[in-house]
Amino acid sequence: MTDFTEKFRTYSNTDLLKIIDSPDDFQPLAVETAKTIFASRQLSDRDIEIATAELDALKQEKEAKDQKRKDVENKVKNIAASVFSTVNPIQAETPNSDKIIKIVSIVFGGLFLFQLYKEFGMISFMFTDSGAKWDFCMVLYFLPLLIVPTVTILFFKRKKIGWTLLAIFLSYSAVSSIGLFILTLKREPSAFPALDNIFPQTSPTTHIMTLLFFAGTLWTICNEEIREIYSVDKKYMFRTIGIIAALTALTTYGIFM
Repeated sequence: MTDFTEKFRTYSNTDLLKIIDSPDDFQPLAVETAKTIFASRQLSDRDIEIATAELDALKQEKEAKDQKRKDVENKVKNIAASVFSTVNPIQAETPNSDKIIKIVSIVFGGLFLFQLYKEFGMISFMFTDSGAKWDFCMVLYFLPLLIVPTVTILFFKRKKIGWTLLAIFLSYSAVSSIGLFILTLKREPSAFPALDNIFPQTSPTTHIMTLLFFAGTLWTICNEEIREIYSVDKKYMFRTIGIIAALTALTTYGIFM
């Protein structure tokens, strides 16, 4: 009992009552020591009332914090359940336009977070290292990290510019993946095996999957019901996608030549 006695002598009346009032949370010896010290102080009824009132206030504060934590947990669980229900590939019925917009927004929001995590080291280097220099190439390198979240937010808010920018991004990405696929097929091993190990060749399957993802998403947002929400007619749709696809294809062809 000596260790508890020396420690508990410095405790306030309220702290001792907290131990006595919650015997399941403390060792039996600690509870008995707290009772002994509390009794030895020969407190008046007024002192006991004050200590009890303070303990009740602490209990209410703890209960309020616990309730707040539970509310946050429930809110997070509800959001997670809603997100899972939205992106769940097994749907009981065909998703409506509003749900499709949410799915696309969530997917590209996740894509942005993945890219941010992937490039975190480079971002940290550029902003903290004195030798890092910002030039046009670096701006282009980090441009997707600005474009993707901007496009996602505008698309989620049902803005026409959001649909337009997303269509441009998807068209560019889809056509570029075709070019990368062709470039991968034409690429031959270098004369330096060690160099090939450092910079391994991307599998053509990866570019095919990338093409299917971007082209499939583009096809989805070109659905008539989706376009009506963004006030996009067929002429505007074909003009936007056609111009970007043509420019990207010409640029890619120029690189190959």
